[in-house]
Amino acid sequence: MSQLRGLPLERAELFGKPSIGARYTHGASYERTGERCCICHRPATNCHHVAPRRLGERFSLVTPDRTWLLRSPLFALCGSGTTGCHNGFHGGSALTARWMWDDPQYERWWWDGILLEQWGPHAEELYGFGFWRIEDKKHDRLIEIREGN
Repeated sequence: MSQLRGLPLERAELFGKPSIGARYTHGASYERTGERCCICHRPATNCHHVAPRRLGERFSLVTPDRTWLLRSPLFALCGSGTTGCHNGFHGGSALTARWMWDDPQYERWWWDGILLEQWGPHAEELYGFGFWRIEDKKHDRLIEIREGN
């Protein structure tokens, strides 16, 4: 798929999806909107960029009608990059997030830009078409999240 511009599909899927307990404000700034960590429900202390920053701040998705500049979703988490659930995503990769579509047709609508045209990037309405699946390797469990807060 030439739209991926060299990114593996699994990585490209991370851009533009809904955030959980956080949002972008102006420019590259962001803030927590949720009080609780989306993994353990302890008080959230910061935001995690789901798509690693080393992949870049944005991903340009070229659809038949336009090009979308998509950013990484944000998750409200406890801890820092070296403590708590935030460390679970960074420190040993005990936690990994993946966007899952409810139907293959919805995935095609995403890549064709139909869902983006309807609601735009990071829209809560995308939860009507899919969800976040977070694998917790430390506790051998899967967490499914179908809403942003």
